[in-house]
Amino acid sequence: MLGTLARGMKDGALGLTFRAYLNDKFKEYGEVTDVVVDTQGNRLMIEAMLRGETDRVTATIERYDIEKTGDGIFIVLRQFSSSRAWLTLLLTQLFSGKRYKLPSAVSKLL
Repeated sequence: MLGTLARGMKDGALGLTFRAYLNDKFKEYGEVTDVVVDTQGNRLMIEAMLRGETDRVTATIERYDIEKTGDGIFIVLRQFSSSRAWLTLLLTQLFSGKRYKLPSAVSKLL
């Protein structure tokens, strides 16, 4: 039970950190309103209000892997889903299998 509570707190902190990072990096596209991280299931759900949209959009990284190397900690994005078919296709084509270095604020929480 204590392990579950600690993981929940870590996942919550990761979600807040990712939300701030994504809002800074992609602010011209809209606002990320929520990020839910599930480190046990290797899933990450993002909810955003994109410019030009009337409803919130959700995008989920259904599977990711974490790689730790001498150069830092990286996330490899594997599988996507979203509330818009075109967005799922775009995310898959642009990001599937790609490796990204995690910001130090995120790396410290892992």
